[in-house]
Amino acid sequence: MLKNRFTKGLILLLVCCLLLPVSGCKQQERGLYDYYYPSGTTYTTQWKLGSNVGKLDSTVANGVRAKYTNIIGNNQDVVTIMVYMCGSDLESNGAMGSYDIQEMASAAISDKVNVILFTGGTTKWHINQISTKNNAIYQVFEGKLGLLVENAGNAAMVSPSNLTNFIEFCETNFPANRYGLILWDHGSGSVGGYGRDEKYPNNGSMSLAGIDKALTDADVKFDFIGFDACLMGNTETALMLTEHADYLVASEESEPGIGWYYTDWLNALSKNTSIPTVELGKAIADSFVSTCKTKTPRQPATLSVIDLAEMEIVDAKLSDFSKSATQLIQNQQYKTVAAARSGAREFATSANVDLVDLVDMASSIDTPEAKELVSSLLNCIKYNNTTSTMTNSYGLSIYFPYRSSKYLKTVTSTYDEIDMNADYSRCIRNFAAYSTGGQVSSGGSYNATQSFQSYNTNNYQTQTSSDSIYQLLNLFTSGSQQTQQQSNYSPLLELGLNLLLGTLMNSRSLTDYIAENHFDADLTWKNGKIKLTEKQWSMVDDLKVNVFIDDGKGYIDMGCDNIYDIDAKGNLLKIKDKTWLAASSDGENWMVIPYYYLYCTKDGEKVVSSVGRVPVRINGVRANMLLQLDDEGIEVAGINYRYDDADVVAKYTSELNDGDKIEFIAGYYDYKGNYMASYVLDGSITYHGNLYFGDVSIADYKTKSTYQFRDIYQQNYWTTPME
Repeated sequence: MLKNRFTKGLILLLVCCLLLPVSGCKQQERGLYDYYYPSGTTYTTQWKLGSNVGKLDSTVANGVRAKYTNIIGNNQDVVTIMVYMCGSDLESNGAMGSYDIQEMASAAISDKVNVILFTGGTTKWHINQISTKNNAIYQVFEGKLGLLVENAGNAAMVSPSNLTNFIEFCETNFPANRYGLILWDHGSGSVGGYGRDEKYPNNGSMSLAGIDKALTDADVKFDFIGFDACLMGNTETALMLTEHADYLVASEESEPGIGWYYTDWLNALSKNTSIPTVELGKAIADSFVSTCKTKTPRQPATLSVIDLAEMEIVDAKLSDFSKSATQLIQNQQYKTVAAARSGAREFATSANVDLVDLVDMASSIDTPEAKELVSSLLNCIKYNNTTSTMTNSYGLSIYFPYRSSKYLKTVTSTYDEIDMNADYSRCIRNFAAYSTGGQVSSGGSYNATQSFQSYNTNNYQTQTSSDSIYQLLNLFTSGSQQTQQQSNYSPLLELGLNLLLGTLMNSRSLTDYIAENHFDADLTWKNGKIKLTEKQWSMVDDLKVNVFIDDGKGYIDMGCDNIYDIDAKGNLLKIKDKTWLAASSDGENWMVIPYYYLYCTKDGEKVVSSVGRVPVRINGVRANMLLQLDDEGIEVAGINYRYDDADVVAKYTSELNDGDKIEFIAGYYDYKGNYMASYVLDGSITYHGNLYFGDVSIADYKTKSTYQFRDIYQQNYWTTPME
């Protein structure tokens, strides 16, 4: 039996209605190495270019601007640290902000260090001294809080002017020769920016353009700007901040809810207010990752220190790289770029925000420009620390659309507002044009249950000549509703191919490429096998098995897993396993639950861990439960929540409490293959200290399973069902 302890974790959108009782099954434990894992999102335990974790680089590149901050030395510097704390649900539900404030107050803060705290953005503070009714400003001393401004207004914490006012207050009242700014809350990098004010849910988040405006209006140059928030260690944020600060301290990955550990690095700063910034950043990163390893051992953690002056060099190298990548795409080498993007370390995987490590991705493209970019990036990343599972997280991510195109218009608009590298923006538009064009022209579908009704052995619905594809894309971009329907039109394509294609449509390079490179396999089972040629396999980016339960009225989507086997001749074999994941509170009464595989980590050919998500409601609140499978069993790595009111990725939140009610969510389709809604399955689990997970037999249920192929354009194809 597999015993679990809860920590923290993930994301999804769910609507609720009672449906499926499936408890009382006989348990069979899942064996991690029983299945074949050759593709999909796979990470390795080895670093592609060697690890840069724990290596401090204090060098200064030639030819870059001087630092804004002049450190006096000999412990004579005066430092003002501004902490902009948007408490959000992290505070109201888990007291995460209060814990961090206590960590600040536990430090022996020097009289030359001013720690100024702006509070707001939550419906409840767990420190009674802090006002919930309005925003307020405090000074943190050793062992206590001092009230500076009892009522700092009620403006939303995601308002740029509110941040500007706080910075100006600190500069006026606590002048210093070294300024640090920390933005505390949720974040999602270039996709959504920073913050979610729980009191103003309709205000969204503060975009990178909004942060830029706040800092420009405040007109203060910072020694460092840090984000105690998810996903803000990205290239776009770093480039935007070059005019505002000398260093960036931020995380590529989603942060555990416990956030930074403030006591140790504030002690180090107080002992020596002249500590070099890279060494202070190292202290922040080391204390954060060390604390995460102890308190949230199954959750990933990353933190890096970026020299923003040297980002000027990176910007120039990024232009050269982008031009060369665009050239590859237009010269019939889309697959080269797609393979580099697909294989790169990705962050917030379940949220599909398309943030990947830039060093990891660029190093897989064998061009001189890519090598130059990698070199400049590694030089400006002055320090990096990660947990052991986060290999190939070198310190800076970037948005590169592949899993989904839904954020492309938002991100590229942000790029225009912050004067982001125009060559890079052009590059990802070109890449998205091929990806989206491939989706429109394909014979794939967006719904597995469509394959249950009828099946066309010629999956590639359109003619495969470039002329026919060209005509189809032109009809699509002209708004032909019939063409969109015939092409299995996805709502995610609403941003319009006209935005993406530009001159590509005129040059015909896109249509020629798609005609030559498309997935056209016959996915009907013959003698328990599906045969693909080497070229057809080369078009496959991912492969999973989808499982559905027929309840007599429609199909319940129980999720997907990358369980499959391929023989020596390249034939996909029918699955023989008749079990699925189940959960239990006592190890005896089992409930089959939905499960969605995300990624695995391999050491050579050996899988050392596999991660997936389980959509749930916890005490009525929508969330995802992150499960990790390894040689010790199946454990809950964490839980996190989905926000419909802001494009931010939630930090991993607090542990479950005794008596918490856990309900499991599944999608539902009618017999025509139409998606109806998401439902809460009949039955629930009440948490009383333990959860058990394992595979149970589903042989007694009427099920249909189908393999899902995803091609290099991120279009999906399903096999005929396996009853």
